[in-house]
Amino acid sequence: MLHIKNLTIHKFRGLRDLNLQNLGRINLLVGINNSGKTSVLEAISTYCCPLDPLEWLNTARRREIKSSRKPKLDALKWLFPHHNNQDEIIDFYQGETYLSGDGIFPVKESRAIYQEIEGVGESEYLEDESNVSEDELELENTSIKRGASIELKAHLNDDLKDLNSEPDRIETFQVWEHKPFIQKNRNDLRLPVSTVTPFSHRIETLQVELLSEATLHRFKSEVIKSIQTIDSGIIDLQNLPRPGVSSIVYIDHKQLGLAPLSAFGDGVRRLLFIALTLAKIRGGILLIDELETAIHTEALQESFSWLVQWCREMDVQLFATTHSLDAIDALLAATEAEADLVVYRLEPKDSITQALRLDWHRLQRLREGLGQEVRW
Repeated sequence: MLHIKNLTIHKFRGLRDLNLQNLGRINLLVGINNSGKTSVLEAISTYCCPLDPLEWLNTARRREIKSSRKPKLDALKWLFPHHNNQDEIIDFYQGETYLSGDGIFPVKESRAIYQEIEGVGESEYLEDESNVSEDELELENTSIKRGASIELKAHLNDDLKDLNSEPDRIETFQVWEHKPFIQKNRNDLRLPVSTVTPFSHRIETLQVELLSEATLHRFKSEVIKSIQTIDSGIIDLQNLPRPGVSSIVYIDHKQLGLAPLSAFGDGVRRLLFIALTLAKIRGGILLIDELETAIHTEALQESFSWLVQWCREMDVQLFATTHSLDAIDALLAATEAEADLVVYRLEPKDSITQALRLDWHRLQRLREGLGQEVRW
């Protein structure tokens, strides 16, 4: 049985009552722009960690450009449904997300309630208060702060929950604008999950950490095989220190010798990041936004074959989005059984998004037999 067999996204961002039934090992989301594909991945990431505030905050940040000054509260707020009602003015926004599902993961329902709040907080901006008058300091320290209270709820499947656990669990936390959130304890109700965005492979510090973890778990040789599907001259991967800075990833190459990862193209870096991320979530969920990003069409089938094989070997369930017919055809060629690959075409209609399910056999007939368009 799969970690998540069926999932309904009742309310999340702009998604309403979206049913993803009979999920497979590999699940591909297609559809027109703004049909909600990335939102589905975000909803799944919160469903896997329903009581973890950091997962909610990280999910909200993933769409933000690194240098953006946009307050994180705005990003978090827009994970929750909004209604365009100009006749109604609400001083403090309140919203709720709601997902339900079944599978090995024991969470039957996941809900989150967001409520805007205000409060008086201490200053976070004055590094040197020696030259500030007492009146100015008092005004700064009593300024009104904008924040949000979030209540997270998880209802466990009665058949799968531990005998000693309660069916309902609740966690509440607060987030304040411009103030770092510090979580002391992480709730153990979680399914291992990681998200690969279209640009995460360019964050070099993440590659260093992931390579160390893959090496520790003796998975580095398989990671090397994955990027050899793009460049057969790659021999080895190493984390090496540079003078005055932290370690970076180097590639030992037949022609180039030892060269920093940054000297290689986006295709190698992207596939490396996917492989390293897979290594750390054994028995969990891998989410990839824009699966085909940076990988040349000639390398898609071989690299996807590696990915499908190791999703099976490591009991990882994959959810990915794509706009590429080449990616769909490559995954179809890389899979063999119906349970391996399922394509869901998202179709927004009025206020509801529907999902047309294409199993492996139907997809094969449409693509290989009829050559039909299946993305929209």
